[in-house]
Amino acid sequence: MKLLAIAALIAAAVPAAVPSGPPPGTAVQAAGAARLGAAHQDDCVDTNAGARLRPGGHGREHNDLTPGQAAAVEQQLNRILDGLGLGPAGATDAQSTGAELRAAEPIDIPVYFHVLHDGSEGNVSRAAVERQISTLNGSYGGRNGGANTRVSFKLREVSRTDNAAWFNDPEQYEGTYKPRLRKGDKATLNLYSARIGGDLLGWSTFPWKYKSEPKMDGVTIHHGSMPGGPIDNFNKGFSATHEVGHWLGLYHTFQDGCGAQGDRVADTPAERDPTNGCPSGKDTCLSPGDDPVHNYMDYSYDTCMTSFTAGQGARIHKVWKAYRA
Repeated sequence: MKLLAIAALIAAAVPAAVPSGPPPGTAVQAAGAARLGAAHQDDCVDTNAGARLRPGGHGREHNDLTPGQAAAVEQQLNRILDGLGLGPAGATDAQSTGAELRAAEPIDIPVYFHVLHDGSEGNVSRAAVERQISTLNGSYGGRNGGANTRVSFKLREVSRTDNAAWFNDPEQYEGTYKPRLRKGDKATLNLYSARIGGDLLGWSTFPWKYKSEPKMDGVTIHHGSMPGGPIDNFNKGFSATHEVGHWLGLYHTFQDGCGAQGDRVADTPAERDPTNGCPSGKDTCLSPGDDPVHNYMDYSYDTCMTSFTAGQGARIHKVWKAYRA
């Protein structure tokens, strides 16, 4: 999903005014809204990326997918899962999802990390890259709180590309650098770091896009959002955690707002609005439970984010079998 000055985080998966649409040639909207065209074929629902923004400033981002778009994606996903003899990916009760997650085979993901830079600007160190991978493993391993999703990441290689245009406008040149740099197959995570304009912190493609656009698959993050980076409130590396969540098939916790089926996860309470900062007692829907402000798939400050749920972990494993296994 496109998915974190320095104000705060709100939109989809980082003021200068947040642009209303992408620059010519980019594959995703700058504001991070994912689009769904007609579902041309069962394997080609045309949704773009999810994104994470720093909230506040000059505007807020809409949900990545409308309820209708999410319903189309879920319909396609459940057809695939049914063909595999698996149950639907949609929300079930929390006890069942916990059992599913405990029984799931671990997912080990190789990572190619591509550093885009302009001379010394953005040329992050190998140690910084390794800290980012460690942060991913801590997040998905439940070491900061919440569920162990049974997903881990192993750094395979770091590439460096000194290209001022790519580094300073990664949205505009996404269709250039990704096909040239991407490595591996559908089960390989390609992470790109660059300077991203406006309030956008990063973006990601969804797994159901891989078959139609394999070279575009991957996650781009603002280099300043990496652990110890210069973006206040968003420098613990959780922008990558958030965007990789989209890459693994998770929606925002505020998907569909208070209505419809939300993020299709039973143990994340419904949430109408993305979270700004780290409020206590935020509760925007009448359904049970306060908003999941500490969840990695919300828009809270990095200092507020601590966890995934067992339901999110169970969904990751089903989506993985459908699109990346």
